[in-house]
Amino acid sequence: MDKLLQALQQSALFQKKTLTEIAGLLAKIHYRIRGYQENEIIFSVNQAADTLGIIIEGSVDVKKDFLSGKVITVTTRGKFDLLADAAMFGGTQYYPGTIFASKSSKIFLLHKKDLLELFTLDQTIMLNFLCSVSKRMLALNQKIEILSLSSIQSKIAHYLITESQSRRSVVITLPFSKKAWSEYLNVSRTSLSRELRRLETANLISFHNRTIQINQLAKLNELLTEE
Repeated sequence: MDKLLQALQQSALFQKKTLTEIAGLLAKIHYRIRGYQENEIIFSVNQAADTLGIIIEGSVDVKKDFLSGKVITVTTRGKFDLLADAAMFGGTQYYPGTIFASKSSKIFLLHKKDLLELFTLDQTIMLNFLCSVSKRMLALNQKIEILSLSSIQSKIAHYLITESQSRRSVVITLPFSKKAWSEYLNVSRTSLSRELRRLETANLISFHNRTIQINQLAKLNELLTEE
C-alpha cells in the first residue's frame, strides 16, 4: 500500500497531498489496479471514455489510427503520468485514440463517478486535474505546430527547441524510441535517422541512443525561420 501511495503522490492528480491524505481519500472511493503485458490495450477507441488511469509502473504509447490505415504515435507516457484525463470531460463518448502498454505496466484505474467524488472531497485534486488537462492542450498545440512544418529538419528542430526550453537544458533525453519519435513527427524512421545524421555532421547536435545535445541552438532556430 505504501508503494501505491508514494507512486500516486508523484502523479499530477495527487501532487501537494501527503501520504496520509491520499490514503484517507482512497478509503472513501472505489478504484482498481490492473497489470498489463507489453502491447496489451489499456483503452481503445471502441471503449467508453469513463475511466482515468495513472501509470504506477511501466510506460504506454498513445496511438491514433487514420482511415488511410496509417498509425501515428501521438505521445508516450511513463511512470506517474495520467491517462485519458483530457478525454473524460471532452464531450466525446469514446476515447479518441488507443493506449497500449509499451512494456509490462501497472495502472491505477479510477471511474469518472469516483473522480467526481474526489473533486467533492478535495478541491486541490480538482485544481490538479484541471492543470493536467491544460498541459495536455498545450502539448496538442505543439503537435499541431510540428505537423504544420514542411521539412524534417524543421520538425526535429521544433521538437528539440521546445524540449530544451521546457527542461532548461541543451541535453535532452527522448521519452520514447526513435520509431515512436518518427511517428510523432509524422516522418519515416529512415528519414528521421538520415536528417539526424546530417544535423550531427553540421555540428548542430550530437546524439547517442536517446540522448541528444544541442550544440548550436541559434542554428536550429534558423531552420524554423526558413519555413
